[in-house]
Amino acid sequence: MNKEDVLGAVDALESLANQLRSSITKAKVQFVNRTEIQQSAQQVSRKWFEDIEPALDRFGITSETKQKYSTFFNSLLTLSTKPSQTKSYLRIIDAILQDLRPDIAIPIMRSPGKIVSILHLSKILGAATEEEKEFLNEAIGCAGQGFFRASIVLGWSAAVHRIHKVVEKLGFDKFNRATEEMKKISTGRFKFFNKTFTVNSMNELRVVVFDNDLLWIIEYLGLIDSNQHDRLSTCLTMRNNSAHPGEAPITEDNLSSFYSDLKTMIFENPKLSLKV
Repeated sequence: MNKEDVLGAVDALESLANQLRSSITKAKVQFVNRTEIQQSAQQVSRKWFEDIEPALDRFGITSETKQKYSTFFNSLLTLSTKPSQTKSYLRIIDAILQDLRPDIAIPIMRSPGKIVSILHLSKILGAATEEEKEFLNEAIGCAGQGFFRASIVLGWSAAVHRIHKVVEKLGFDKFNRATEEMKKISTGRFKFFNKTFTVNSMNELRVVVFDNDLLWIIEYLGLIDSNQHDRLSTCLTMRNNSAHPGEAPITEDNLSSFYSDLKTMIFENPKLSLKV
């Protein structure tokens, strides 16, 4: 959701609340017990909890204001579950409508920020396995709420999971032999790689081999080239910056570049495909 989407959701909620108030007033009853009115009240409340409240942190809406409206909509939900006095409905609806625009809509309008567009991030799911999607769906959800650091950590976890599964598919013996060969190289790009690994299971691969070493080894195996390695190293640096305290910000541009590289160099890389 972008800024305009959230403002549209606020407008829609205001319209639904006004329609609900009108329906209750026209009913001219002391107690509201009509199913359609109760469902309308639930629709209004769900609009808040599902479409608006989760997005408010990005726009500087205070926790006190969010709690104020959460209390209102919780009360409205409670009223809708049983026959409730008309005056109770009207009191809650009037309280919601009284300050909804100055409390919520206007601060969003004044906000310089926007919720990152996640459409381009979602495209990465097309080449992901079901296991990878568990990481990526959470990563995209974090990005959509502005939690860029968390998104990058989860996105990188999905990428490393793909590499680990490809190594498992190739065979751990081949992986181990590659490290032995690399250690013997004294010239060229791999001359500084001086480690050997003996891994025999996915668990050992995850625990023993650091991500930086993993990138060097899959380059040697021909799964990525030197340019791809350099770009993925930048992604790893971004991941490490995101997981540890520091002054380097993670911006929307950083996030877009990060997922673009993972999409093309990991998940859509035919050499890293898991298809049989």
